[in-house]
Amino acid sequence: MKIATEVPWGERRFTLPLERIRRCEKFGFDAVFTAEGVGGDSLTPLGYLAAVTKRMQLGTHVATLTARPPTTLAQGLMTIDAMAGGGRLIAGIGGGFPSSAEGWHGVPWARPVSRMREYVDVVRQVFDTAGAYAADGTEIEPTELYAEGVRERLGAAVTLQGTHFRIPFDGPGSLGLRPWVNTLERAPMPPVVLAAVGPAMIALTAEIADGWFPWGFAPGMMPAFEPLLAAGFERAGPEKRRDDFDIWAIVDLVVSEDVRAGLDRFRSYIVDWAEPLRFQTEALGFSGLCDRLTELTAAGRHAEALAAVPDELVDTMFLVGSHRRIAERLPAWFDSGATGLVFRYGPQVQLGRHADLVEDLDVWETISRAAGRL
Repeated sequence: MKIATEVPWGERRFTLPLERIRRCEKFGFDAVFTAEGVGGDSLTPLGYLAAVTKRMQLGTHVATLTARPPTTLAQGLMTIDAMAGGGRLIAGIGGGFPSSAEGWHGVPWARPVSRMREYVDVVRQVFDTAGAYAADGTEIEPTELYAEGVRERLGAAVTLQGTHFRIPFDGPGSLGLRPWVNTLERAPMPPVVLAAVGPAMIALTAEIADGWFPWGFAPGMMPAFEPLLAAGFERAGPEKRRDDFDIWAIVDLVVSEDVRAGLDRFRSYIVDWAEPLRFQTEALGFSGLCDRLTELTAAGRHAEALAAVPDELVDTMFLVGSHRRIAERLPAWFDSGATGLVFRYGPQVQLGRHADLVEDLDVWETISRAAGRL
């Protein structure tokens, strides 16, 4: 079981929890992830962490697909990996949301699954073809590649004439130019881990990616996801081994001697995301709950909706309690079917309501000991 932590993504003022990250590296954590919404981005802090960590893998959870072209994401990842010493990156990619795609990034949302397939193809091509080399293996001076005739000598370049990405661009008004490569020396291909929620995207993830970030995952859910993953593995063929596929589950936690008060901090998450969490809550046996929560919320009865969220559900989906209680509940997560756990402190929604929450920095040692790292 791999263990990791993550930089918060939803705060109004961006901060890096450096003391936590240093402790996690000292306590044997395997990775640290950065995230992005429409505030801070995921690549900038990852570059900073390359300088202040030595061993942990550095990953994006996630870099949003619609925020940048696939060549640009790969370019950023290769740059960070060079600063980190090489071979430390995890390329976490997510499709984002319709609201951010069209309302912020200014790109259409349509057909996210086929777009993800093309996006991952290009990212991998950038790593596979990196380095300015002619077909006979001789080096080409990177600055010379701006000349069309020089790029014609490349032994390999990034090309994709797909539905969503056309590299090189050959549409109306194109100049008919030749493709490029990343001129940095080739770096190790990072594992590509996709954030996937819907059935088609989950199956695609199993087919083309090296790992999966499930959303809203908790112990007891894996049997419900298995058929979706199996469909993707079947499409990939016999060369794709399930043993080589990582599942990084997110674990939000709060240290609290008052368990009920700790659970209360997470109820709004389940209420606010009731409809998207329908599959997950029903997989845990809470049929009809999402309908009830949606009904109460639509009627403006938010307090009743919060009260209707069962303690058992919150206690299954989040880690709450004293250090001892958290340690006692961690084995269920270790046996959940995930291969890695990404621990985050506190709620990830409505953060303004939890301004009083102070992170317990000692819990990272508790997690490490429960995972057998200390």
